[in-house]
Amino acid sequence: MKLVSQSQMREMDRRTIEGGRPGLDLMEVAGRGICRSLLARVFGAPVPAPALAPGLVPAPAPVPVPARGQAPGPCRSGRTSRRLDAELPVWILCGKGNNGGDGLVLARLMRERGLWPRVLLACAPEELTGDAAAQLPLAHASGVLIERPGAREWAAFSRLGPDAVVVDALLGTGLTGPPRGALAEWTQRIGESRARILAIDIPSGLSGDDPSVPWEVPVRADWTVTMGLPKRSFPFSPMRERTGPVDMVDLGFSEEVIQSVGWDAEIPEPCDLAEWLPGPGSRSHKGRWGRLVVVGGSPGLSGAPILASRAALRVGAGLVRTCLPRGLTGVFDGALLEAMSEALPEGEDGQLLARGAEDVVSRYGTWDALVLGPGLGRYPETERFVMKLLGSWRGPLLLDADALFALAEWGADSWVPRARDVRAGGEPGGLVLTPHYGEMARLTGRPTEEWSGDPIGTAKAWAERWGVTLVLKGAPTVTAAPDGRAWVNPSGHYGLGTGGSGDVLSGVIGALLAQGMDGPRAAVLGCYLHGRAAELGSRGAKRSLLPTDVIETLPEAVASAESAELPEGWRWRWV
Repeated sequence: MKLVSQSQMREMDRRTIEGGRPGLDLMEVAGRGICRSLLARVFGAPVPAPALAPGLVPAPAPVPVPARGQAPGPCRSGRTSRRLDAELPVWILCGKGNNGGDGLVLARLMRERGLWPRVLLACAPEELTGDAAAQLPLAHASGVLIERPGAREWAAFSRLGPDAVVVDALLGTGLTGPPRGALAEWTQRIGESRARILAIDIPSGLSGDDPSVPWEVPVRADWTVTMGLPKRSFPFSPMRERTGPVDMVDLGFSEEVIQSVGWDAEIPEPCDLAEWLPGPGSRSHKGRWGRLVVVGGSPGLSGAPILASRAALRVGAGLVRTCLPRGLTGVFDGALLEAMSEALPEGEDGQLLARGAEDVVSRYGTWDALVLGPGLGRYPETERFVMKLLGSWRGPLLLDADALFALAEWGADSWVPRARDVRAGGEPGGLVLTPHYGEMARLTGRPTEEWSGDPIGTAKAWAERWGVTLVLKGAPTVTAAPDGRAWVNPSGHYGLGTGGSGDVLSGVIGALLAQGMDGPRAAVLGCYLHGRAAELGSRGAKRSLLPTDVIETLPEAVASAESAELPEGWRWRWV
């Protein structure tokens, strides 16, 4: 599922219309999708899959109407309406542009089905622009009540309760600054309403590009129906909480148009990830399931390599060898029976010595992948160990935690290319960096305030600059490949914001690298499995999730991905 910027969406619209598709046709398809979504979300009406007619133009699927008295379906907020009847209170607030035109199509379709929507225009009728102006007489002809609100109408609006639906068709994605004047007042009224809020394309006042909500916006939708493709800001907080679940209307853009315009990132779907999972094939013994080396550990941080190693085994790595300071091998062996330990030389403070890097390469240089960093500690000698290993390991390599700290101290811009060149001939992107936002700021020398509003663009730029697979950990995580592709992880849980979660993720991705996956796919699939395991391990809890809970449900997460079924709570749906 592709994520696009506002400008990319506008360009797809423009090229489609220039290719002979009338704008009124696109608006009609949009209105039908919105109507299907509204009836499905509020009344539980079935939503038929949007069939494509020749030429990739969505066929005008009929909009189902639930039987009178049919039990409604729940929406995001948990509020439901009592029953469907001719007096269902649906208020559609329309602006003067295409967003308002979509609202007028919705009103006409509802009226044609025996419902009585009420339209409030935010402009004089003669101020409607483009295709929206052409929709006004059609809505009038169908019997829709269209008004310019005054005190009486706003008083009635303020009395709307949770039975009602308010449709935000004011602004769409064309806004470049905060709403002003009358529109600011209208968005304030929507935000204060107790009714369920359906936003068309995007909640008014927000940006499809920037998830940070840089100005005060009162609108918080119960759900959003977006046109064409979801916008790049939608998966990120606080935008994610403002849009609610997202229904998507296929406008029938041709593949040629989509490919020529491009997109910013993708959201991997279970049906795609199921094809990526390594299959059993001819793997008849442990060596063929991938041999992974994990290097980490220091006094007080012995749990980190244990978590990474256990996670790797849970995802199916055939062999895991964990290299750590000699003084920690007893702790490790007692905590994890299934993995093998390797004692490396340690200094007076129990830290790894630089000469231990030679032992790792000489003994395990032919193994399939290496995870470097969990619990290493921050010692000058350990930094030298990291840089020495970074310059000599030739296979797939993942850097996390204190290995990233060492890399930042020595200069990522100079050392990452060296490590990449050492691995010349390997898979592009086989060097995987997994920083969280703080580590990313240290690696790049750029404070988070400079780039946190554009995590997709940031991850893509640095992945391409360094020639690596970059996993920018956050809520959600963005993975970028050196060739410009990017993915936004759709799975996860609040409880992952806990110490040790990153070590688990490193072990999962490392296991997939060891099983032969290239860097980008291993990272994307690993992030999804990690987040899905957290969802399964939480069992409804938000604050008590432990990294070990995530590890224990990893096999269940793998099985879930293999089934290719959408997990419960999946927030993206085509209508």
